[in-house]
Amino acid sequence: MAIDEKRNAMPGRPAPAERPAAPEMPAASGPAAPGSHVREGSGPRPMARFEHGGDIYSHPGAVDFSANVNPLGMPAAAREALVQAVDSFEAYPDPNCRELTQALAAREGVPTDWVLCTAGATDLMTRACLALRPRTALVTAPCYSGYEQALTQIGADISRHILSGTNDFALTEEILGQVDGGIDLVFVASPNNPTGRTVDRHLLDVLLARAEEVGATVVLDECFIDFTTAGSAVAMAADHPNLLVMKAFTKIYAMAGLRLGYGICSNPDLMGRLRAAGQAWAVSTPAQVAGLAALGETGYLERTRTYVAGERERLRRGMTELGLRVVPGEANYLLFCSDYPLYQALLDCGVIIRRCQNYFGLTGGPGAMTLPDDVTRPAAGMGDYAVRPIPFWYRVAVRTHEQNDLLLAKLREVLP
Repeated sequence: MAIDEKRNAMPGRPAPAERPAAPEMPAASGPAAPGSHVREGSGPRPMARFEHGGDIYSHPGAVDFSANVNPLGMPAAAREALVQAVDSFEAYPDPNCRELTQALAAREGVPTDWVLCTAGATDLMTRACLALRPRTALVTAPCYSGYEQALTQIGADISRHILSGTNDFALTEEILGQVDGGIDLVFVASPNNPTGRTVDRHLLDVLLARAEEVGATVVLDECFIDFTTAGSAVAMAADHPNLLVMKAFTKIYAMAGLRLGYGICSNPDLMGRLRAAGQAWAVSTPAQVAGLAALGETGYLERTRTYVAGERERLRRGMTELGLRVVPGEANYLLFCSDYPLYQALLDCGVIIRRCQNYFGLTGGPGAMTLPDDVTRPAAGMGDYAVRPIPFWYRVAVRTHEQNDLLLAKLREVLP
């Protein structure tokens, strides 16, 4: 589908003494109009090149804003528990994660047989695709690329609901029109990655009812919900057996290296298939030990929400004052666009941010009009970046106060 180049054209580069105004949010920033859908072909096929955040190993010493990990760090109780339990690591882990499952069930207020511990959220979404074997699945765009990767591995058709930049990528009732008899599985995130927008509870209820009517399962990604004040939708699982809620310790408890996630679902048949779709001993003993200890850390989530909310607003305000267009996210990260390439310039200053060129619905995806963002100068045949048909999109994590100050300072240095 062609892109409306006139609508997406960016203003010319201002004089050096001027600070550019915040760029307008494009009505559609991918190869399809907002609210529309794009359907991919079926069968195994090469994935478009994509990146995840957190590649500190390629850039040692740089301050990482590309991974959305809790700026307060791993809870002290989890660190201590890992040290104390080191002698137990020589044995195989509990394959059923019994203690951790019981603790999670108590935390979430659900029966233990509704809970399944996994090696991170990616493990759970892969299991869901293997267990359900959907012919066609619906995802929003932009969204986390892992959904499509898991779907591609089982040869599913992918239909995309394009979110609109004109309403800051909020999910609306327009998605209901795409939930029909041809859809077997729906991936929705609250808050969404990379936009940070949560899903309205009434809309979610209607979406679940619509999916149930057509026989579709809804996977609700809540990996970042504890950073927000929106509240989890776990309580809805009792009335909606077609709902699988996906959560993780990765971001909220700063345990990305331990790989620990879990799912909640009231459908015993689906839970049985999810368990059968995973590997034996999927969750390591260190992950189980740290997860159990983290759940007992009193006040940690409340301190996190308070800290992140204050720093997120301070960061948003500072970036807006620099002429950047910032999406009003509700989690521990912010999506923004710029008229100018920033990735390499900031990397040269020792700061890593997340390039979003691989997100379908922003500047990525098959057929999208993109230019490399590895350079800070126009290359031969590419023209001036200031008249690029699509803006440069980035995501930054909300880090510590001092680190956020550093990011704002470096942005001032590199912006024209």
